[in-house]
Amino acid sequence: MVSRWASARSPRLLRTRAVLAGALVLGMGTTVTLAAWTDGEYGTASFTASTFGTESQTVSSSWASHTPAGSAATLAFNATAMSPTVSYYAWIDIRTTSTTSVDGAVELTGSSNNSGALVPALEYRAVRTPSTSTTCAATAFAGSPTWIVGPSYLAVTSVPGSPVSSAITAPSGTTPELRFCFEVRIQSGASNSYQGASAIVTWQFTATST
Repeated sequence: MVSRWASARSPRLLRTRAVLAGALVLGMGTTVTLAAWTDGEYGTASFTASTFGTESQTVSSSWASHTPAGSAATLAFNATAMSPTVSYYAWIDIRTTSTTSVDGAVELTGSSNNSGALVPALEYRAVRTPSTSTTCAATAFAGSPTWIVGPSYLAVTSVPGSPVSSAITAPSGTTPELRFCFEVRIQSGASNSYQGASAIVTWQFTATST
């Protein structure tokens, strides 16, 4: 026979056991979540920038990086006794350096650091020749050349508003060297006051990688 005390305690004891059982189930669920295995995968890569540089030469300057204007390559015009409309010619070759890894383009973009009383009387034209073996003379301007400046003459202080772009490739490419031929003369009808005057003109080419 169950005592009254035991009978009174039984419902309370059952409730306690039920609560403990619920807590045990909850605890087991939480433990499983925290114990989940994790792993990860990673990918890595290395990057290297390309290199792009140019150098130039003239008949009197060896291949080198002739920049800024203070160390410009000297174009040999041999124009020491100029007269109006008599043209003088000189060339400059441009190529990419041996470490260049991408192609690019070259444009005539400026005329600066000009000095001397003869500057206002000078005008010029320029063409890109078919190869660096082409003679820079009047024949380079005959027919249908690739005009960089022209066919009309410009003042030596000016460059075309829309520069002509010339493709240039890396050293292993098909066009590693470009030749630009310049023609300079004193304008027709120049004043007698320019007699004996002299000038220094510097042109700038800009090369941009592509």
